Amino acid sequence: MLRIVADLGNSRLKWARLDAEGRLTPSTALPPDDPLAWDALWDDWHQDQRQPSRWAIASVNPPVAQRLAAFLQGRQVRQAAWYQTAADVPLAMDVDGAETGGADRALAVLAALAHMPAGRPGLVVSCGTAITIERVTAGGVWQGGVIAPGLFLSARALHLLTAQLPLVHPDRSAPSWGRGTLPSLEAGVFWGTVGAVRELLARQSFEHDEKPWIVWTGGDAERLARAVCGEHARIIPDLVLNGLVRAALRTGAPFGASECPPTKAG
Repeated sequence: MLRIVADLGNSRLKWARLDAEGRLTPSTALPPDDPLAWDALWDDWHQDQRQPSRWAIASVNPPVAQRLAAFLQGRQVRQAAWYQTAADVPLAMDVDGAETGGADRALAVLAALAHMPAGRPGLVVSCGTAITIERVTAGGVWQGGVIAPGLFLSARALHLLTAQLPLVHPDRSAPSWGRGTLPSLEAGVFWGTVGAVRELLARQSFEHDEKPWIVWTGGDAERLARAVCGEHARIIPDLVLNGLVRAALRTGAPFGASECPPTKAG
């Protein structure tokens, strides 16, 4: 039996398999709107057509969730657990609106708690389309956090909502200021985001009795974490997928699971 976890984000989706010992294998990123790419990966992973697969899926993207549900249903997948809100995640939390909050945030916290020392507060920084910073108490309770625009979202907003500004893809090589439009944009987007994250982390950290651990994840984690925290930043790839594995093992679903497709969106 194949055990597969999937993270359906705003700009991409990722699939990963569990090996025979239940360890997560490296993930594969897929475009959210390219069923041919999904087919190719499915065929590669299901070369033995008789081997069934069970899925644990996190989604913050309802349209893609519906497409994946139809995709799996068409391939006779009958056991899949969907984590679509924070309330679906087996995690101690003290937040408002868990029934509408993103499952990805709670799953990232669940995974981070397994990697970091117990008895200390922590912060989980996810750097994707949005940047989220999650607060975790010393007792392992998720208290919510902060949601801010990510690098690409900021750059895209400046491009789309102005008449002449180009789209940029800034990184750590961005100058601190620019003589022309392009370097000025790169400086503003990248270092403005770095400054915002530093301030948000400082405000979160200040309220804890002791210095919290910080875990980074997401597609932009490498460049932002190094700029904010230096070379010793703790970066854990695929934190949401790790959280899915832990949630599935803790609840018994889907590796004894609920039916797909999902019954609720987002």
